[in-house]
Order: sequence, then structure tokens, then C-alpha cells
Amino acid sequence: MTMDKRNIDTVMDAVEQKWLPHVLAEVNDYDVKVANVEGEFAEHSHAGTDEFFLVLAGRLHLDLPDRTVTLGPHEVFTVPRGVPHRPRAEEGTRILMFEPRGTVNTGDGNEGTTGVRPD
Repeated sequence: MTMDKRNIDTVMDAVEQKWLPHVLAEVNDYDVKVANVEGEFAEHSHAGTDEFFLVLAGRLHLDLPDRTVTLGPHEVFTVPRGVPHRPRAEEGTRILMFEPRGTVNTGDGNEGTTGVRPD
């Protein structure tokens, strides 16, 4: 684990690929991840963990089985474990996620990434 300070905007400005989480920091056995997001992401669920979203910029829509939750800057929402959700984002959206280390962004049993780790 690195003990250097990091600037969220600097990290996110260097990320070109959408929906690719980058590990910003580590807290105990959790990763603090950031991602630039736009368009639709695959519907998925996480059987073993909740998924926390904080919108830093833009607008994120979370399609749940019974409703759509829309988040703007500085708004948070936690998708409970096991609940299917499909994230959608408007252009310029930046999010921060807090989840157990090793959590795959496409959910349980799907190919995806646990996040790009800092150098």
C-alpha cells in the first residue's frame, strides 16, 4: 500500500477508458476506486457485497428492478448485495466506489476487472 497523497482529478484526468476503475486508495481490506463513466454498463449484481457509489461530477443513473435512482454531484447511493443494477451515465460523469478488495466491476461470475492499481 502506498502512503503518498493522491489528487482525484489528476488520477481521473489520466484515465481515458470509460468504466475502468482505478484504485485511488486502500482502507483496511477495501479499495477506494474512481472511474470516468459514460453510456451504459452491463447489468450485474454482487452476491457477497454492497456497492457504494458517490458521484463526483455529471449524472449517474442506476436501473434497479423496481426503480431508477439518479445521482448528481456529491450524492451517494448503496446498491444492496444481490440486487441487479445497470449503471448508465451522462457524458463527463466521474464516480467514486468503495468496495472490498478483489470485487469485480461486472459482478459475480462475470469477466471484468478489479481495478487498475497505482504504480
